[in-house]
Amino acid sequence: LMNSLSLALFVKLAVTLWAIWAARRKAIHEGIFQSAQTIHGFINRYIDELNMLAEPTHTLNQRTGSPTVTSQRPKAPPAGYSKIHVDAACRKGAGGTAAAVCRDANGLYLGSSVLVIGGVDDLASLETIACREALALAQDLNLNHIGIASDSKGVVGAINMGARGENGAIISEINSLASSFTCNFSFEGRAANTEAHNLAKFALSLGLGRHVWLGKPHDVRRIPLSVDFAE
Repeated sequence: LMNSLSLALFVKLAVTLWAIWAARRKAIHEGIFQSAQTIHGFINRYIDELNMLAEPTHTLNQRTGSPTVTSQRPKAPPAGYSKIHVDAACRKGAGGTAAAVCRDANGLYLGSSVLVIGGVDDLASLETIACREALALAQDLNLNHIGIASDSKGVVGAINMGARGENGAIISEINSLASSFTCNFSFEGRAANTEAHNLAKFALSLGLGRHVWLGKPHDVRRIPLSVDFAE
């Protein structure tokens, strides 16, 4: 079968079979039933993420020979909006982190926060929790108009669709909290999300609980006080 299909078709077949198996397992063991449309949407989003990961967003470090992420300027939010980038990190068997970094429409640093969680090392769950953490940070900063950007297309799609899957309870809480703001959730690639990514990785060394930095980041080398947004 591998020899008779192109790589793209074989990947689509494998992801489709996996998604159907996972949906059947949820129906049998958890009583959670998913429509064909929901499963189809998940398949497309998952393949989109695989394609994104395959894009050449890495360069070779000349000194070490190891790949390094080529950062890009994040997209500017609409006029009058603040922008919050989120990301997550985990260590298998040791929990994970959900981070958020907020800037105003001019790229000035407003605040950042991270939630360190024990016992949760599922990255999709942590990416979803990071979107909830963005709303908590917006409350800390008394913001009303916010754009929340994640580098997980699957999580963004699930929130925008109000999906009731494995992280349905968190998504319901996010949409309930979001009703208090004028906000939107959007996808932005990893190359434009380095600040939240670095904060999530750094926070793996912190103690459990929530950590907040308002007005001044934990490390200005990692999170500068000002950035230039892309138009």
